[in-house]
Amino acid sequence: MSTFTPSPEFDYYYKACRKGDPEAKAVAVSYSPVGVLADASEITGLPRDHFEVHEISKAEFEALRG
Repeated sequence: MSTFTPSPEFDYYYKACRKGDPEAKAVAVSYSPVGVLADASEITGLPRDHFEVHEISKAEFEALRG
């Protein structure tokens, strides 16, 4: 099973960060790795390849989202 088709048995959370950002500050968060790239691109106006995706915990997801 690839990274882009996570198992439906678990909840997954992702954040998109600018490539090379030493602090890995989240630009966007989502339940989908592809969706978080699209959101980050839309928010910043930069192409999707300027971001990297990190899987995060539910607690971190809720803190960043809220």
